[in-house]
This record gives sequence, structure tokens and C-alpha cells, in this order.
Amino acid sequence: MGWQRPSEPAIPTVWYTFQAPDPDNDEQLVTYRVEDLTEDRFDDIIEHYKEYFVVDEPIYASRKTNEDETAMKELEGFWRWCLEQRLTIVCYKEGSNEIVGANLLHMEQSDDKGNWDIFQSKTIQDVVKTHLYMTEQFDVFQRYNVDRYLTAYGLALNHRYRGRGIATEILKARVPICRAFDVRLSATNFTAVASQKAAEKAGFRNDFEVTYNDFANMGPEYLFEESLKLMSLIIE
Repeated sequence: MGWQRPSEPAIPTVWYTFQAPDPDNDEQLVTYRVEDLTEDRFDDIIEHYKEYFVVDEPIYASRKTNEDETAMKELEGFWRWCLEQRLTIVCYKEGSNEIVGANLLHMEQSDDKGNWDIFQSKTIQDVVKTHLYMTEQFDVFQRYNVDRYLTAYGLALNHRYRGRGIATEILKARVPICRAFDVRLSATNFTAVASQKAAEKAGFRNDFEVTYNDFANMGPEYLFEESLKLMSLIIE
């Protein structure tokens, strides 16, 4: 049985607040908060990921996933499955309900057996194969001697809020989340250079990297235009 969120901390918990420039006035700092996504905004976050994540994330973008109807339906179903763990976080600017950014979080357990064969579209199969290759080459459970860790299936930022260091701040929210649920590690495959840099600034370290040339030598199903880094954050 997969991990289930306990009743406490209650939803929505505000996990982290920070200050960053206002998109409407770069010279003015405003407060942002990172909190649990509530169920009434599930549909909104799905649209957010369709608009920003699919067109920006290198693997999906390289395969023009947004033009593949079957892939998009499967991807939406997967996102909704992730949301059911009630771990996804969303960032808002104080005084606004506009979605600034979000991170689809998921608690990975060593005894979980993912049913990745359910996907029918070649696009999603390629994405799954690429990510599974990373975790097969670097076994997070074994290397860190843990039976669970907090991972993520996508960080999506509203284009209007880019260039303000917000992605890094959203990633920092994983520290209080892990502490609240007694988890001492967060690990994620970061596919975009921007997200890799944001993760470094948030304290993540590079555990395992496969370069573009490495993927090119492995076959077309692995090919995309960036390196891929499995990065981890140890919770002290």
C-alpha cells in the first residue's frame, strides 16, 4: 500500500514564505508563500502544468507532447494520481490567488511497485524509460540507506514570475515538509538546466548525471537536448 498523508499537519499548511520582486514592479519586494495545494484547485493546477510544464520540460518539449492527444490524456491522469497523495505544493503571491508555481511532490517508498506499463503513448513510454534508467543506475534507497524519500514529478513556474529566484525558494520548502513527515531525504531527476541550477542554490547535490551525448549513444528513445541530473537534499 502506498504512502498516505496523516491527518496532521492539516491541509493547507503554509510551509515556507519568502520575499522576491513583484512581477508588476521589479523594484518592489513582495511576500510569497508556499503551501499545500487544496482540492478545489486541482483542475487549475492541471491547466497550469499543461500550459507551462509540458512546453518547458526538455523531454516533453523535445517530443512535442502537447500535440499528442493520447500522451496528454495519460499525462493528466498521472498528474491526478500524484495529486491524490496530497503532497503537491503551490506558490502564491500574498493578496493574490494566481498560481505562481507548483511542485508535484510524491513520497517514494522502497516497497512500492510502480505500474509503469500502463502507458500506451510512445512519448510517455520514452519519458518513463529515461527516468527509470536514472533510478536504476543510482539506487537512492540503497545509497542513502532509507526506506522512503520525497521526490517530485515536475516543477512548473508561471512565465510571468521567472527570473526572480522563485523556483529555488519553492524547492527550499521541501525541508520543512520532510521534517514534518519524518523523512530525511529528498531526491529528484532534474532535466532542465534552469531547474538544476535552482536545485543547487537550494542545497541539492548532484548524485548522478547522464549527458546529452550519453543519451544519444543509448538510442533515440532516450534522446533529448539536455543532460539529466539525479540530485538529492539531505534533511538535517
